[in-house]
Amino acid sequence: MVAIILLVVEFVCGAASGIALGRWVPSFSLGRTANGLIGGVGGMLFVWPSARIPGVGPLVGHHAAGLTSTMLVGAGIAGLLGGLILILLAGFVGALIRG
Repeated sequence: MVAIILLVVEFVCGAASGIALGRWVPSFSLGRTANGLIGGVGGMLFVWPSARIPGVGPLVGHHAAGLTSTMLVGAGIAGLLGGLILILLAGFVGALIRG
Protein backbone atom coordinates (compact mmCIF):
# COMPACT_ATOMS: atom_id res chain seq x y z
CA MET A 1 0.00 0.00 0.00
CA VAL A 2 2.85 2.38 0.84
CA ALA A 3 4.49 1.71 -2.52
CA ILE A 4 1.31 2.53 -4.43
CA ILE A 5 0.86 5.83 -2.59
CA LEU A 6 4.47 6.78 -3.30
CA LEU A 7 4.10 5.85 -6.99
CA VAL A 8 1.01 8.04 -7.27
CA VAL A 9 2.83 10.96 -5.61
CA GLU A 10 5.81 10.51 -7.92
CA PHE A 11 3.62 10.30 -11.03
CA VAL A 12 1.51 13.32 -10.14
CA CYS A 13 4.53 15.47 -9.26
CA GLY A 14 6.34 14.39 -12.42
CA ALA A 15 3.28 15.15 -14.54
CA ALA A 16 2.94 18.57 -12.92
CA SER A 17 6.56 19.43 -13.67
CA GLY A 18 6.19 18.21 -17.27
CA ILE A 19 3.10 20.34 -17.85
CA ALA A 20 4.71 23.36 -16.17
CA LEU A 21 7.87 23.07 -18.26
CA GLY A 22 5.76 22.78 -21.41
CA ARG A 23 4.04 26.04 -20.53
CA TRP A 24 7.26 27.84 -19.59
CA VAL A 25 9.26 26.66 -22.61
CA PRO A 26 6.81 26.33 -25.52
CA SER A 27 9.52 25.19 -27.95
CA PHE A 28 9.99 22.02 -25.84
CA SER A 29 6.26 21.36 -25.44
CA LEU A 30 4.82 18.21 -27.00
CA GLY A 31 1.25 19.04 -26.00
CA ARG A 32 -0.30 19.15 -22.55
CA THR A 33 -1.28 15.47 -22.44
CA ALA A 34 2.06 14.24 -23.77
CA ASN A 35 3.95 16.53 -21.39
CA GLY A 36 1.95 15.18 -18.46
CA LEU A 37 2.43 11.53 -19.41
CA ILE A 38 6.13 11.88 -20.15
CA GLY A 39 6.67 13.88 -16.95
CA GLY A 40 4.75 11.32 -14.90
CA VAL A 41 6.77 8.43 -16.28
CA GLY A 42 9.97 10.39 -15.64
CA GLY A 43 8.87 11.03 -12.08
CA MET A 44 8.40 7.34 -11.44
CA LEU A 45 11.63 6.35 -13.20
CA PHE A 46 13.84 8.85 -11.36
CA VAL A 47 13.11 7.30 -7.98
CA TRP A 48 14.98 4.10 -8.86
CA PRO A 49 18.42 5.75 -9.27
CA SER A 50 17.79 8.25 -6.49
CA ALA A 51 17.12 5.41 -4.02
CA ARG A 52 20.62 4.08 -4.71
CA ILE A 53 22.32 7.29 -3.53
CA PRO A 54 23.64 6.71 0.00
CA GLY A 55 21.43 8.43 2.56
CA VAL A 56 18.67 9.33 0.07
CA GLY A 57 16.98 5.91 -0.12
CA PRO A 58 14.97 6.28 3.11
CA LEU A 59 13.75 9.72 1.96
CA VAL A 60 12.06 8.26 -1.12
CA GLY A 61 10.66 5.17 0.63
CA HIS A 62 13.29 2.57 -0.22
CA HIS A 63 13.17 -0.25 2.38
CA ALA A 64 10.63 1.58 4.52
CA ALA A 65 8.30 0.00 7.03
CA GLY A 66 5.62 2.72 7.02
CA LEU A 67 4.57 5.94 5.36
CA THR A 68 5.98 9.17 6.80
CA SER A 69 5.70 12.79 5.76
CA THR A 70 9.43 12.81 4.98
CA MET A 71 8.92 9.99 2.48
CA LEU A 72 6.05 11.85 0.81
CA VAL A 73 8.13 15.01 0.44
CA GLY A 74 11.16 13.05 -0.79
CA ALA A 75 9.06 11.14 -3.34
CA GLY A 76 7.46 14.40 -4.47
CA ILE A 77 10.82 16.09 -5.00
CA ALA A 78 12.19 13.04 -6.83
CA GLY A 79 9.05 13.01 -8.99
CA LEU A 80 9.40 16.69 -9.83
CA LEU A 81 13.05 16.30 -10.80
CA GLY A 82 12.46 13.12 -12.79
CA GLY A 83 9.57 14.63 -14.70
CA LEU A 84 11.59 17.74 -15.44
CA ILE A 85 14.58 15.77 -16.69
CA LEU A 86 12.60 13.43 -18.94
CA ILE A 87 10.45 16.17 -20.47
CA LEU A 88 13.61 18.21 -21.13
CA LEU A 89 15.13 15.26 -22.95
CA ALA A 90 11.94 14.54 -24.90
CA GLY A 91 11.46 18.21 -25.74
CA PHE A 92 15.07 18.53 -26.86
CA VAL A 93 14.74 15.51 -29.15
CA GLY A 94 11.44 16.84 -30.47
CA ALA A 95 13.01 20.23 -31.17
CA LEU A 96 15.90 18.55 -33.02
CA ILE A 97 13.49 16.52 -35.13
CA ARG A 98 11.37 19.58 -35.98
CA GLY A 99 14.47 21.46 -37.01
